[in-house]
Amino acid sequence: MDSIVDPSTGFSGKEKITEILNRRHKEREIQIQAAKLERQKDSDETEAIPYFESTFEEKVKLISNTLDTVDKSECKAQIFAEVQNQIYDLQRYLSTSTFFLQEYKIKVCQNSINELCKRLDVLKNELIPKKKFGFKSKKTVRTHNDGKDALEAIGEKKQQDLSDEDKMKWTVSSRKNEVIVLRNSEVDEQTVTASDLTNCVVRLEGHSGSLQFAQLKNCLVICGPTSRSIFLDNCINCKFVVACQQLRCHRSKICDLYLKVTSRAIIEDCSQISVAEYNNHYVGIEEDFCKSGLDPEANNWNELDDFNWLATDKPSPNWSVLPQNQLISDWETYKKQFLLNNALCNINQ
Repeated sequence: MDSIVDPSTGFSGKEKITEILNRRHKEREIQIQAAKLERQKDSDETEAIPYFESTFEEKVKLISNTLDTVDKSECKAQIFAEVQNQIYDLQRYLSTSTFFLQEYKIKVCQNSINELCKRLDVLKNELIPKKKFGFKSKKTVRTHNDGKDALEAIGEKKQQDLSDEDKMKWTVSSRKNEVIVLRNSEVDEQTVTASDLTNCVVRLEGHSGSLQFAQLKNCLVICGPTSRSIFLDNCINCKFVVACQQLRCHRSKICDLYLKVTSRAIIEDCSQISVAEYNNHYVGIEEDFCKSGLDPEANNWNELDDFNWLATDKPSPNWSVLPQNQLISDWETYKKQFLLNNALCNINQ
């Protein structure tokens, strides 16, 4: 006897039962595979923590050992540059691992990085003394107490600060549509870190020690001078107005950088980066520059090294100089328009 065929499916009764069983079997396999992947993910994250700790400690030890022996080398400047790049890499390693680390562990590791930065600065000041400098438009001021140059007194205070315990913390995180202002007392000589900001305006007054910004989207960041380094990671459609000794930008795109940088800035895994000269102005900026120790005559804002572009006969396609007709000169007016546009977008949504 022929099997009855279901006209809606084209299958006989026996074939229909077989097809249902096969489908259930496949669904069960998918569920088993999903559960297996979830367990594997949990296991990977659990195993990632001790691996991170051992790798991080090894990198810190390597950098520390290099600093211990730098005074015996004849190529001190080159070693200092290499160590600075190693510290940048260490900072990037920490930044990309924060999603599975506890906040306490992040702070401990960040403090280790800060200690390396302070050691590097102290050794550079001891082994490669900087020549004195000042702004041409401003005369050197003398203190009333002992007749020393104000710049010398500032240098002594900076050395004292470098020996104190760093008060770094993850200053700002997980904010949207906010105006964030940090005053001199919160910023001066400190490491300031911000992460996971969207549609925010960040304004830092005074002279910071170092800055790290990660996971910023459509943000405006305007800062006074930074004594050491600035690290940008995974920033999209942002504008940064910053001055520093060294800058490294990683995994970022569609960003405008208004720069004053005394060494060559570095970009890596970046695209659509535009640069212009630093043009931040406010009352007391000259004093902040003096306190930061940045050389006012050195500025390599338009000389970037792209670690993803090895060709020497062609310029990198990942960055360019911002066209003159796109430059922003009045940041206060732009900030108001930026906030208004964000407010309108939120209303429309």
